[in-house]
Amino acid sequence: MTGTASPARSTALTQRFPPRSCARPRWHWHPEHVISATRDLLERTILALVVAAALAGWAVPGTARLLDRHQAIDAVLALLVFASAMTVPAGVLSRVRALAARLGIAVIAAAAALPALAFALSRLLGPAALRDGVLAVGVAPAEVASVAITGIAGGEVGAAAVLLVASTLICVAVAGPILSVVGGHGVSAVHVLITLSLVVGLPLLAGLLVKRLMTAAGRLDDGFQALAIVAVVVLVWLVSAQVRLSIAYGTLVAVLVVLIVASAAIGLLLSWRLESPAATAVVLNVSMRDFAVASGIAAAAFGPAAAAPLGIYGVLVMAWGALVARMINRCRPVADGVTSA
Repeated sequence: MTGTASPARSTALTQRFPPRSCARPRWHWHPEHVISATRDLLERTILALVVAAALAGWAVPGTARLLDRHQAIDAVLALLVFASAMTVPAGVLSRVRALAARLGIAVIAAAAALPALAFALSRLLGPAALRDGVLAVGVAPAEVASVAITGIAGGEVGAAAVLLVASTLICVAVAGPILSVVGGHGVSAVHVLITLSLVVGLPLLAGLLVKRLMTAAGRLDDGFQALAIVAVVVLVWLVSAQVRLSIAYGTLVAVLVVLIVASAAIGLLLSWRLESPAATAVVLNVSMRDFAVASGIAAAAFGPAAAAPLGIYGVLVMAWGALVARMINRCRPVADGVTSA
């Protein structure tokens, strides 16, 4: 039967097949999607950001040095620790409890091996201030940023946090006696204890407590992960501004690179037969020493001149952590694809 379609049928067809102009997609920008995309972008570009921050600090150090005189490094460190604590997944303590023995061995072995390694490498340097700075690295605790970078690399953040706290307590107890033997000076353990408690202990506990109390904390993980990456980059910028290059720093850079690589080898040995997330935490914890705390230890034990070289170490160790995180993140999708194939 031919003819004009009935109004009822036309209405039904219009409802089933609306005009193209009525079917235009609408883009909705949800805050959670924006934060997640920002986190992903920062993770992919963290190494480039670290290098850019280091160059900016060296080229135009005035602003960073001014901020450092107002305790900017300590403030950024505290923010970094808090953000890292907020990314600790729920139920992580039960998993870390099963690793307690291995983590204990790792932190004690590192506390014994790293000062000896730093002492041996420091003998290769001529100026006393540079030697003393390397010694301070050997007795320093794990880098606060290692917790955040462990999370970025997909490692066990809870294990990294436990290792950080344990290494900090050991540092407070043994840094003074070790330096008095190898360097002939004493260190005020009380000053180190107060600094580490304010910059590391309180923010860590506050972050863990807030995370536990917040029912929607799981949706904020991406945001705090992004905040941690930003804090790492700002930290590199602040520390790189403290570096005053000279010819002697060429040998210092080589010594510090060897120190980081050798420390990573020790971390690999201590993480033998651990699952990948825990092994990542151990390697990063052992190979990354806290350059800001090391600067304070060096200044307290040997004078301000010994703290200046720690800026170079800070840039190198942050670049190392960023490189490890990037390499692990680039390898993980390939491994997942092979597994699922």
